[in-house]
Amino acid sequence: MELKTGIEKSTLDDKGRVSIPIRFREHFQGKLFISLGSENCAMIMTEAACEHLLQAEKNPENQLEQTEREALEFRIINTIDEVELDKIGRIAIPSVIREIANLTRDCLVMRKESRLFIWDKDTYKAYLAETNPLHRSAMNKLSSKDIFRVD
Repeated sequence: MELKTGIEKSTLDDKGRVSIPIRFREHFQGKLFISLGSENCAMIMTEAACEHLLQAEKNPENQLEQTEREALEFRIINTIDEVELDKIGRIAIPSVIREIANLTRDCLVMRKESRLFIWDKDTYKAYLAETNPLHRSAMNKLSSKDIFRVD
């Protein structure tokens, strides 16, 4: 089984570049796109993931309400910019995205399939504290169904 998720510590340098952990780099080569994430983070996507997002946003079968479409477009679609991994595995985060996502030196890089999420470490801790009851409720429901049991 190939694990397409994970979290690693990273740093943002003085020029606004974040170092992408080695274990994530292989999948994130070539043309990449960055935007704001749905929460207070930066989101880096492969070209295929970006195309999929743009097509999904336009697809009327996705049953997004007009306000949801506008929110998606305003927050994510309108902030998409092309980026690339440099020779030593860093990606330059545009200053506007760094500022809105409150990115400082200590960052976390999370992978979810064909997307990377760059969080400020303290912002992510605050986010977890805020959403902890919701996460606990979801895990309790899943655990009661023995999803972790292997027969």
